[in-house]
Amino acid sequence: MSTPSIEDYVKAIYKAETLGEVTSQDIAKRVGVSAPAVSKMLRKLIELHFVKLHKQSGIHLTALGKRTALQTIRRHRLLELYLVKELGYRWDEVHNEAEKLEHHISPLFEERIAVRLGNPEFDPHGDPIPTAEGNISVIDEQLLSQFATPVKLIITRILDRDPELLRYVAELHLLPGTRIELLEQEKFGGSYKLKIGKRNISLPPEAAGQIFARAI
Repeated sequence: MSTPSIEDYVKAIYKAETLGEVTSQDIAKRVGVSAPAVSKMLRKLIELHFVKLHKQSGIHLTALGKRTALQTIRRHRLLELYLVKELGYRWDEVHNEAEKLEHHISPLFEERIAVRLGNPEFDPHGDPIPTAEGNISVIDEQLLSQFATPVKLIITRILDRDPELLRYVAELHLLPGTRIELLEQEKFGGSYKLKIGKRNISLPPEAAGQIFARAI
C-alpha cells in the first residue's frame, strides 16, 4: 500500500527516468530532502517492490512503482486543470496546490473531476494526463535549447516547477500550442532569438531549457 511519501518518491523517480539516468541527487532535489533521507527511502522502496536497483543501470521503477507514479501524476495534473478551469487559479499557482491535494482525493473524486473536465489529455502546462488505466501519451518533443537553428516549432509544454518562469513565459505568450520560429542563439551561450507572428523576442538560456517544443 502506498503512502504520500512513497507516492512523492516514485513520482520523482518516474519523471527523472523519462529524462535519462536517475541519481540520488536528482531524487533529493525533486522531493526536497537530504541525500541520506533518499538512501533510507530507497531501501524501503526496494523492500516494498516499488523500486529495483541494478548495479550497472542504477535506479528503476518496478511495474508497481510505475503504476503508482502514473496514478499520482494523473491526480496531480487533473487537479491542476480543475483549479484553473473551475476555480479560477492562474497556471503559475496550481502546482503547489496540487502537490498538497494529490494524496488525499478518492478514486471517485478523481473520476468526477475527469468527467467534469471532459476527460482531458493535457494539463494547463501541456503535460499529458495519464489515463485511468495507466497509459500516457508520448510526444515527439525536445527542449528549445536542443534544436538546431533556424527551425519552425510549436510549443508543447512548459516545466511547471518555477512559478516565476510560468509568469514570464505567459507574458511573452509562449504557451502550449503557440507556433514560433527559433532563429538562432547568440554567441557564447547567449539568449535565444525567437519570432512569434511578427514579433521578435529574446529568451534567456535558462528559460529555453524549460520549454519543450516539436518541429512543424
